Amino acid sequence: MSSIITSILSSTVGLLWNGARDLTAAKLKDGDVTDTKIREIFVSESNDIKTKLDGLSRKDLLSSYDFLQEGVHLLNVSLDKSKLEQKAETTAGRSSVIQSEILREAVELSQAIRELKINADKEFESALERFKDARKAATHAFRIESLHIEERIVAAKLRVVSELLECLESPETAIPGCLSLLKKLHALPAVQGMFNVYLNGGIKSMWNKDQRAENVKSVMMINYVVFKYVFKFSRKYTSVHAWSTIELADRSFNPILKWREVSTRESMGDELTQPPNKLILNTINIIRPHRSAVNSHGNVFVNSHGDDSGSIMLINKKGKSKVVNLPSHGGNVVAQFIDALAVDNDDNVYVVRYLRTRTENDDVDSYVLDVLDENYNVKQDSRRLEFLKATYYVEIAINKNNDIIMTTYDDPQVGLYICDKTGKLKHKFERRHYRQYYRSLGISGQDEIMISSEKNRAVEIYSVEGNLKSTIKLPEGHEVRGLVFHYVICKIIILTMSVERKYFLLCYTEAGELHETTAFVIDKEDYDAFGSPSIKSHPSGPVAVVEKRSITFI
Repeated sequence: MSSIITSILSSTVGLLWNGARDLTAAKLKDGDVTDTKIREIFVSESNDIKTKLDGLSRKDLLSSYDFLQEGVHLLNVSLDKSKLEQKAETTAGRSSVIQSEILREAVELSQAIRELKINADKEFESALERFKDARKAATHAFRIESLHIEERIVAAKLRVVSELLECLESPETAIPGCLSLLKKLHALPAVQGMFNVYLNGGIKSMWNKDQRAENVKSVMMINYVVFKYVFKFSRKYTSVHAWSTIELADRSFNPILKWREVSTRESMGDELTQPPNKLILNTINIIRPHRSAVNSHGNVFVNSHGDDSGSIMLINKKGKSKVVNLPSHGGNVVAQFIDALAVDNDDNVYVVRYLRTRTENDDVDSYVLDVLDENYNVKQDSRRLEFLKATYYVEIAINKNNDIIMTTYDDPQVGLYICDKTGKLKHKFERRHYRQYYRSLGISGQDEIMISSEKNRAVEIYSVEGNLKSTIKLPEGHEVRGLVFHYVICKIIILTMSVERKYFLLCYTEAGELHETTAFVIDKEDYDAFGSPSIKSHPSGPVAVVEKRSITFI
């Protein structure tokens, strides 16, 4: 079976029994997980679910489950037949090595389904019809207002599971329906009421604690599975800030953005500890967050601490990484490191490198700009940035016209340098400021330059010509640690650190009005000056907070 289909089966049945962690990891801790074993787990767990549904005695819920179970059985038959036919082809000497590898490793769901359709059979088509019937029955059950909230939550789960499986051929097709269901689920007065009591307390919190906690966990699990699915198969709907919220008495609760408000409660156990939008990195070396950038696919470019090999690392949304080598500068280079990264609208990668080259008379320090295309091939010859003093700390940003904006961290006479896309200086403008280590640079929605100022207690916005347009004053006790424009929600997001050394995401309108404040929990060891978190964005939508050993997508 394709591992990606296995993953969907695992996550969907995991949703039904409130298991956030990978089903195979939870059930099988040693050895390889076979397709047969996965199916045994699915059947075993789903039978337990059937027992619970029998106790509810609700016709539509039971019908939905029956259709779902029949569909999974037919899907398994189809997968088995496809596997046997492929084995026969291989035995006959046909060239199916690549196809078998695709089905075994399943880099993409579409490739796996394409293999199934080569061996199209009535079982596969019938399976999709059963999933469709299951979705319809679950939808009908969810709409029955007389059902208890527990039953309507079960109906929501069945609806999500069946819709994801119904759309195996075109996974993105399932996303609008699932997101629409989430909005309706979050709008139920019973759901809003139970979250309000669970999070805010009150007299009502003294009764039905266990059932309320289980219901809250179920709703969080539905959000978990849908978000992970959306994040995997779509770029259009992945903004955490735009996620459907639950209206409480005093505020709006975002289940993904405010994940830890629920997950850290003792009543949740250990199933929800890892936020669905956080990626834990398995890289050997810790990365330098400020030397990072995100592209249109949500993949993140980073530079590792201590890496002086003239290369960067690309980390995709699954956590897999690859090394991208930069052009060599010959044998006279005695020291080098990456100092800044940025990605433009077309996913070209801009890298500023510090170089120390040895001549007959002396060592020379300088900055060099390298530009790679979207396939990481050299797009232009390296250009020495003669106008930049080699101070070791540079920040760069790319605007919509592909102009490169550069600044240094600790120059008391701040220079903002405007270059064309090749790194040739067009003009610069300067202003007095307080000497500071942190320099945060970004591009606004109006294609203007955003830069931290006043000892990082404010953000100034300039035109590309150097005219000050506006200033955003941060709340008392906050300092800028990063800033971006979020192109999906059209807001300015500022990553700050408070005097208590806690981190926050401050969401501002383009007019400079504070819209929302969200606590951002980081690893305890990420407090040093050059390892603290950094926030990056791309005009196509992706926004990521990069830490030493993790990436959080917002």
